[in-house]
This record gives sequence, C-alpha cells and structure tokens, in this order.
Amino acid sequence: MVDMFFDKILKMCYTQKMLLKNAENKQKQKLSKFILQMVMVSLAALIGGANFKNFFEPAGIIPTGISGLALIIRNALASVGLNLPTAVIYLIFNLIIFLFALKIFGWKFLVLSGLGIGFYTLGMQFITIPVIANAAQSDVLLYAIVGAIIGGISVGIAMKFGGTTGGSDIAGVIINRYFPKIKTGYCLLLINAVVLTLSILTAGLQTGLYALVVAVINSLTTNLVLDGSKRVIAHYIICDKDEEIAHALLERYHRGVTKLDGTGMFSKKNKSILLCLLPNEQSTEMKRIVSSIDENCFVFSSIVTETIGSGEFMKEQSIFKNKIRIAEKTLKTENKYQRKELIKKLKLKRRQKRFKMPALQNLTSQDNTKLNNSTEITPSSETIDGEFENDKPVNIKNEDKDKND
Repeated sequence: MVDMFFDKILKMCYTQKMLLKNAENKQKQKLSKFILQMVMVSLAALIGGANFKNFFEPAGIIPTGISGLALIIRNALASVGLNLPTAVIYLIFNLIIFLFALKIFGWKFLVLSGLGIGFYTLGMQFITIPVIANAAQSDVLLYAIVGAIIGGISVGIAMKFGGTTGGSDIAGVIINRYFPKIKTGYCLLLINAVVLTLSILTAGLQTGLYALVVAVINSLTTNLVLDGSKRVIAHYIICDKDEEIAHALLERYHRGVTKLDGTGMFSKKNKSILLCLLPNEQSTEMKRIVSSIDENCFVFSSIVTETIGSGEFMKEQSIFKNKIRIAEKTLKTENKYQRKELIKKLKLKRRQKRFKMPALQNLTSQDNTKLNNSTEITPSSETIDGEFENDKPVNIKNEDKDKND
C-alpha cells in the first residue's frame, strides 16, 4: 500500500512537472516569436527608409502616402529657405498619428509599429548609397519601378510580421474608427489622391505620373508578399463518387469538405457538389487526385479573398496534433481527480493516527469500563487533523492522576 501510495505521488509530481514545463515552453515560444517580429519589422523598415533615400528622393519622385507628403512639404520649405530634412517631417506626422492610435490598437501592434516608424526614419536620414543615389537622374522611370518594388516588399514584410512602417495605413484605420461610414480602403485612396494631386500641382504632371506608377506597383508588390504564399482557392467538384473523393481529400490534406446537393437542369439528374478550400500550391495535386477517382467529374475554382468565422476548415489539421490535445485534456482532468483523492486519503490517515490515542493503552480495565459507561469519544464530522467535538480534547492522563491523588 505504501509503495502504491508513493508511486501515485511520484506520477502526480511528474505529470505536474511536465505540464509546467509545457507552459514554460509556450511562454518561451511566444517571447522568441515576438523578438523575431521586432527584428523583422525593424529590418524591413530600415530597408524601406533606405529605399526612399536612395531611389525616390534623388530622382525627384514623390511617392504616395505620408512619405510623399513629407517630401512635398520639404520642397515647399526649401523654396522659402528652410532646409528641414524629410525624415524629420515624416517623423512629426507619424508621431501625431501614433498619438491617435494609442486608444485604438493593442500594445503589440503599437510596439511593432513604433519600431517600424523609428527605423524607417533612420533609414531615410542616414543610409545613403552613393553609387545608387548619384545615378538617379539617368533613368527616372527605372528608379520609380525598382523603388516601388523594394518599397512594396518592405511594407509587406513589416505587415506580415504584425507591424507597419507608419504612414497612411494607420491613418486610414484611425479615420475609419472615428468616421465608420468611411471605409478604410476609401480613406487610403483619399490620402493617396490628395498626395498625388499636390505632387502634380507642385512638381508637374510628369512627376505625378511617376507617383502613380509607384503607387500601383507598390500596392501589387505588397499584396503579393502578404497573400502570395497564403492564397486560398475554393474548389467546387461536381461528381457522382462524392464519398470516395471526400475520403481521399480528408486523408490526404486533413481539411474539411462540404457536400452540397445539386440538380442538372438539362439532364435532370441529381449530382453531389463538394466544396473544399486548399492553398494554391496544393490545387494541381488535388485536381489530379479527383480526376483519378472520377473521370467524369467537373471542377471549377475561385480565389478566396476573405473568410469570416472560426475557420477550422482553413487551418491544416493534423490527426497526431489532435490526439496530443485530447491526451493533454484527459491528463489534466485525471490529475485533478487523483490529487483530490490523495488529499482525502492523507486527511483520513492523519485522523486515524490521532484517534488511536496511545494514552488509552495504559488504562486499567476498571477505568475502561467507567469510560465506556460514562462518555464515548467520537470524532466530529467537521473536525480536521484529530480535533474532537466542540474543540475540547480530552486529557485522560491528567484525570487519572487526579483520582489517584
């Protein structure tokens, strides 16, 4: 019994230790992930600022957004005789936007965006590559295209890791928060339209057209970085062998398959329509698997731009991971039950040890009969650790001494 008791205690301690270790590992993973996010956002912002300094500013290209607005103001101040760096103006605008964003966004986004704004400003001010900057006037269109691609990549990486480089993105969300009728996309379009108009008025039509080229290429590149690797395709499979195809897709990709009932209006035959969402890189293999099962099936696909809901079918489910989650839940419940049972047994053993009362063994037979006839010592149901009823322990040794005296 003692060995079994200690084995249970050791098992309980081991399981508790493993649970604590798993919790510590999760905390470490979250911390390392957040550190990686800070590093990547800072690096992307630094590259974006250096791109502005070496491609746009020397070529006289005014990009859209807050950076373009800062460049327009810098040129206007320079015409008056005030030489204020573009990076300083950009930082002032973003600090104003950042103050409004404190009440809207979470602390993680604010930390990452603050790093992005800071490092973008440092890149705009201090990183200059003379080989690139000195040759800017030779081919302005090439510099506009290359600068837009690099800028779109930097913004996409920063947003992919949970931050931004500041500017019109945060401003659009803030405007939408205070004026819900104006959508965020329209806010961004309005800001860019204002900057584009000002660039045409201050620097001419050609500079405005360059700004338009930069805006289009920048947007396409950012979307490619954000959605290129995560693009999801919705596949509609009209077939007769729906059970076999669904089983094959579930076994191969561990993703949800939804069955819809359909009727051909020409043939008047009932058909099954299977809906399955897969990443773009798995689409070709899926079509090959479906055609091998049912040669007469009809498949058409569409790009998924947005999903709302829990979206379990969007996540790649692993059978092994699900088994681990179930095992962890059952282990936690069993540990709680075993711990309660062990506590009850320990309390019961303590009570039993106290209620043995070694002093009763030294009493005579006459004293035992008197004690049994007079009072019975019974433990209360509410007492703990060997206390008696009414919290008054009986000291039999002292009573025996009083009688002998």
